[in-house]
Amino acid sequence: MHILIIPSFLFNNKDKTLGSFFMDQARALKSLGHKVSIIYCDTYSVKYYSDFINYEEEEVSNVEGIEIYRTRKFCPFKHGNGVYGQKDSFANTILKLYDKYFSKNKPDIIHAHCALWGGYAAYKLSKKINVPYIITEHSTLYMLYPNVLNDKMNILLNKVFSNAKNVVCVSQGLKELIQRYCAKIDVIGNVIDCSMFSEHNKPVNRSTFEFLTVCYMKNEGQLVKKGIDILIAAMGEIVKEYPSCKLALGGSGDAVELVKKWADEYGVSENITYLGPLSREEVASQMSNCDCFVLPSRYETFGVVYIEAMACGKPVIATKTGGPDAFVNEQNGLLIEKEDVEALTHAMKHMLNNHYQYNSKTISDYVYENFSMESIGNKLIGLYKS
Repeated sequence: MHILIIPSFLFNNKDKTLGSFFMDQARALKSLGHKVSIIYCDTYSVKYYSDFINYEEEEVSNVEGIEIYRTRKFCPFKHGNGVYGQKDSFANTILKLYDKYFSKNKPDIIHAHCALWGGYAAYKLSKKINVPYIITEHSTLYMLYPNVLNDKMNILLNKVFSNAKNVVCVSQGLKELIQRYCAKIDVIGNVIDCSMFSEHNKPVNRSTFEFLTVCYMKNEGQLVKKGIDILIAAMGEIVKEYPSCKLALGGSGDAVELVKKWADEYGVSENITYLGPLSREEVASQMSNCDCFVLPSRYETFGVVYIEAMACGKPVIATKTGGPDAFVNEQNGLLIEKEDVEALTHAMKHMLNNHYQYNSKTISDYVYENFSMESIGNKLIGLYKS
C-alpha cells in the first residue's frame, strides 16, 4: 500500500523535533512493509520573512526509507483573520508538489494530520485525483482558541471533516470537541518508538530524587501553556521538606527567562537544572535517568511526553486535560486537577515517599502493548483497508 501523508507542520533545520509524532507514525507504517511518502509546504508570514529568504530545507529527501517532498511559500496574510489566510497558499502548493512528483505514482490513500491545513489540502487533492483521505486531529485549536472558529471557519471545517473517509482523534477529550463536525470518529493515540524510549530501571534514592519536565515554554500573558508556573510554585513547597530534591527542565521558548524569574522568587533556583532544547535521543536519555516525569499542562490533546516517559518505565504526574486522562492510572502515575498547586505538591510528595509502589516493567509494558509502532501501525492499516 502507498500512503501519502500531508502534515500541517513538520520538523526543520531549526526545530528538529517539530511534528515528531507524524514522523514516528510514518516510520511505523514503513516498518510494516508499506510505501510511505510525505508532502509538505513551509509557509512564512511577513514576521518570518528572513526565515523564508534563508530557507535551507531540501525539496527532496529520504529519511529511513520515507520519501519527503517539501517547498516553501511566502504567505503575507498567514495570520490574517486567525489562521484562515494560510489555507489556499498551503493547499495550492501541495497540489503543485503532487503534480511535480506524484503524477505517475498515485497513492492508495491520503492521510492528513490536523484539519488546518493538512486536512484542507487533502480534501482538495482527493477531489483532484479521486483518492480517499482520512484525517488525524491533534490540534489544541479547539481547546485554546475557539474564538477563531467563526462561521466561515466552521463551514470550511465541516466540509473538510465530512468529506474524509474516516476521522481519527488522538484522545477522547479531543473527540468530544470536534463531534459537531462529524458523527463517526475513531480514537487512536500517538505512536511511541519503543526502541528509543525503553525501560531503564535504576535505583531510586529520596535524597537525590529528580523530577523531569520537557516542554516548549511559550509565554502566554505571564502564563505558560504547559503549567510551568504551577510546577515552580509546587517546587517552592517541596524544597521546604526535601531541600535536596531536584527538577531538570528541558526545552526552549520565549518564557524561559520568566521561568528563571519565578524560580528565584520561590527560592528554588539551586534545585533546578536547565537543559535547554533537546534532541529526541537526549529526551530519551533524560527520561531514562529521572525518577518521575511531571508536567502540569493546562491543555493537552494527547501528551506524547508522558507516554515517552512511561515507555522508559517512569511514573508520571499529569493533569486532567482530556489527553492523559485515558492512559494515566494508579499503576503508572497520578492524575490531578489543573491549576492546583496544592494538588501538584501533594502528588510530588507522594512520588518522593512511595516511588517503590511503581513497577518500571509494568509501566513500560503498558506503553508497548498500546502505543508501540506495531500496535498503532496495525490499527491504522485496519482503517486504510476499510
